[in-house]
Amino acid sequence: MPDYQLWLTFGVFIITVIFLMWRPGGLNESVPTSLGALLLIITGVSSYAHIVGIFGIVSGAAVTILSTIVMSIILDSIGFFRWIAFNMIEKARGSGFRLFWLILLLCFLMTIFFNNDGSILITTPIIIRICSMLRLKMHQQLPYLISGALIATASSAPIGLSNLANLIALQMVGLNLNTYTQMMFVPSMLAIMVMTVLLFYYFRRSIPKVIHHFPVSLQSSSGSGYHPLQTAESENKVDWWLFRVCIGIVVFIRAGIFSS
Repeated sequence: MPDYQLWLTFGVFIITVIFLMWRPGGLNESVPTSLGALLLIITGVSSYAHIVGIFGIVSGAAVTILSTIVMSIILDSIGFFRWIAFNMIEKARGSGFRLFWLILLLCFLMTIFFNNDGSILITTPIIIRICSMLRLKMHQQLPYLISGALIATASSAPIGLSNLANLIALQMVGLNLNTYTQMMFVPSMLAIMVMTVLLFYYFRRSIPKVIHHFPVSLQSSSGSGYHPLQTAESENKVDWWLFRVCIGIVVFIRAGIFSS
């Protein structure tokens, strides 16, 4: 590649990143990236063969993240996030510390059974909903939100399937998922356990020891009286039939991926 193309590529990359972070006038993220890619194609920096090759590498991961986004929207619409939030609060039994560990466990399992991107899309609204229901102050919310996000990201290390970047990297180097898991599972699990202990130690003073816990039914209505956990959203009924169908489909698909 000639020097001018290297400098052009570097310049387009920097400008694209600036506009992605700046977003003047609420500019959509797709605009600077699409314009940058178009400029590189017009100038001949990226050829058709390059585009086809890159598409072959990232297409699987791209379809996965798009389907995960659609799945999270559907799960939210049928009340899955609300159902999880209520049950997490119930299981905590008024203890902020127990809620902290339950949230970290949820983030870990979501990443293992979905992927790190899907885990962030699913667990973040659940944690926000929990904090909103409990009416926690901002400094009390941070331990749950930050720790949950860090564990959801770190939990993608044990198995390659839990990280879309892993799938792309493994395809590029020719390493299969079984070999990756054999090398990474034990050390990454030890690292995650150490990380959870350090997060708890760091946030131990900000985590509320006692949370105001009031058992509230998911089928509650406005006529059943006020509870601190109730919000306008919590009064909507959960579509349990569609709920079971969607969860069954998700479990079936993930089980098929792991078995294959």
